[in-house]
Amino acid sequence: MSRWLQYSKQCLAIAAISVAGLGALGLARADDARFSEAVRFAGGDQAIELAGTLERPSHIALDQPLPAVVLIHGSGPNDRDETMYGHKPFRMLSAVFTSAGYAVLRYDKRGVGESGGVAQGATIVDFAADAEAAFDYLRSRPDIDSRRVGLLGHSEGGMVAPLIAARRAEVAWLVLLAPPAVNGREISRYQNSQGAIDRGASEPDALAAADEATRLFDIVTGSPTPAERDQQLLDALHDIAGRRRMSEAVVQAQRESLSSAWFRHILAYDPAPALRQIRSPTLVLFAALDHQVAPSLNEAPARAALKDNPAADVRVLPGVNHLFLRSNWGAVAEYPRVATGLAPVLRDALDEWLGQIATRRPTLTARR
Repeated sequence: MSRWLQYSKQCLAIAAISVAGLGALGLARADDARFSEAVRFAGGDQAIELAGTLERPSHIALDQPLPAVVLIHGSGPNDRDETMYGHKPFRMLSAVFTSAGYAVLRYDKRGVGESGGVAQGATIVDFAADAEAAFDYLRSRPDIDSRRVGLLGHSEGGMVAPLIAARRAEVAWLVLLAPPAVNGREISRYQNSQGAIDRGASEPDALAAADEATRLFDIVTGSPTPAERDQQLLDALHDIAGRRRMSEAVVQAQRESLSSAWFRHILAYDPAPALRQIRSPTLVLFAALDHQVAPSLNEAPARAALKDNPAADVRVLPGVNHLFLRSNWGAVAEYPRVATGLAPVLRDALDEWLGQIATRRPTLTARR
């Protein structure tokens, strides 16, 4: 599989934040029992019904409205647990928040698991509409404190959450884990180069791989019509295939992936304008060993975009990869081999920050 197809299928999609071995977070331990409820609600498109799980801590009375959080996936066909590489990160991440006294909603993406609709043809705008529907569903429930509902997004979900917060003053707070802060073209070029180095390429060869990918991205975003785009992509891919021994089946699969609505949108999408509009308390965490959304590329733009938000906190956590697992290297190939468990530096950062926002007095704001 080529570097560029690997990008389109997994870049920005690695949304695994494996969480286990939790210590005390506020009000209870993570191994305390949780009330779990299967829920269904209308998605961003009223014709789509999304299915999910709502969990609330058992140590808080059922008649007491709770603060809550929606967990927002990265890209790809993610179920409500974000099952990936043998981990179920969103199920484990839910334990972090329920132990701190929060209700947690996680749901199957459209077209996945028990949720209706199809993902094909959808972009992050559509997925943001679904996440906003989940946010509104939580706020409508009598057992949820509508003034204290936040959003957590990882990787591409870290671009989705700000889209909602930028237009909805009711978003109480944001946690963004490894969020891209530059456009997908820049992210992709870095990933192609870094991925080649991770596979043993020399620096000149890695730069050549990035240039090769950029040539394809120029076709994807610059062709005036779909027919011309497809033909130019095929010509470029056949040229590459002749040098890299790619089969016709691989060429056609790459053409389809590269020309998809999601991929074309993500290449051009700039997260900075939405970030600049956020005034809610916002915690942004990057992973020092991240080879997908590298701090070297994204930390400074994130800080710049959030500079007018006095309640924004941007940090780089040491010793962890894009999945926020303890790591020695950080490459994608290492993900299946790293131990499951929330890295202590992530657990501590969430513990500290949740404690800080718990002391803030919530205010009811009108919907925009």
